[in-house]
Amino acid sequence: MKSCPYCGAEYPDDVTVCPVDQQPLPQATGANQVREIVATEAAPPQSQSELSGKISSDMAWPEYRWSPKAALKCIGTIILLDFIVSFILGGFEHRSSSFREWRFGGFGFFSGSLLYYIVELIAVIYFARTDTFASFCKAVGLDRKPTNLVWFGVVAALAIRMVGHFVLIHGWSNGVRDYDILSFKSTFGPERYFFLGPLLLLAPLFEESMYRGFLYRAFRGSWSLGISMVMIVAWIAWTHWSQYSVSWIAALDLSMLTILQCYLREKSDSLWDCIFCHMAFNATLIFIGFH
Repeated sequence: MKSCPYCGAEYPDDVTVCPVDQQPLPQATGANQVREIVATEAAPPQSQSELSGKISSDMAWPEYRWSPKAALKCIGTIILLDFIVSFILGGFEHRSSSFREWRFGGFGFFSGSLLYYIVELIAVIYFARTDTFASFCKAVGLDRKPTNLVWFGVVAALAIRMVGHFVLIHGWSNGVRDYDILSFKSTFGPERYFFLGPLLLLAPLFEESMYRGFLYRAFRGSWSLGISMVMIVAWIAWTHWSQYSVSWIAALDLSMLTILQCYLREKSDSLWDCIFCHMAFNATLIFIGFH
């Protein structure tokens, strides 16, 4: 018998992959190992086309393999942690007017957003089962340079935003006014730029690392492309419900952007393609002001 290194389930020696987590099982030892070696040597050699097909299909995914089960557990943990952080911050805001004033200022807004993202990232790193932060960066694709697909992603993101803006200026849908953009335009001095930090820096870097770097890949490890994209779109709808619930064009824009980013992650082994695409989409809000 041998056990899965991820979930601990035990299987007979002839099973090579855990059917639950899709994790490769450790090789058998002793007589069983000898039988596996003999069976491997007796197997017919693979053709060059079969080998090239395997290489191309695995190119965007390094050796880290995650399961949908891990992704769903991670989502549940993130929801719980966000509730706890909101409860704590809400308690401080209720008890202290000075804290509440600081919290909704530029630096307080940036600090609060960073706290949420760090807590969520810790949960993702835990379920990713990577040994170090460097190995996590490697697993999600942060250690690779952007590819040529980044230009397609940026142009497509701007096109999605332009279509949405066209709908808004013709009055076919409600817009969504963001606290960070409104505060940036109404605040003077260096503090105003802290309102842009979460929009232009934190959201693209942290959300892409968590959503496309880990969650999408975990779903994609066992599920089809379409189902994996639907799961990520559903998660984006949950995390951006304040926009989905008031504007159909904002919901459509965010859903199309999510599908675009999943496509980039599917085709590229670099997460930076998704990050720069996300940055370009968010940066347009500085000039549009609402979406």
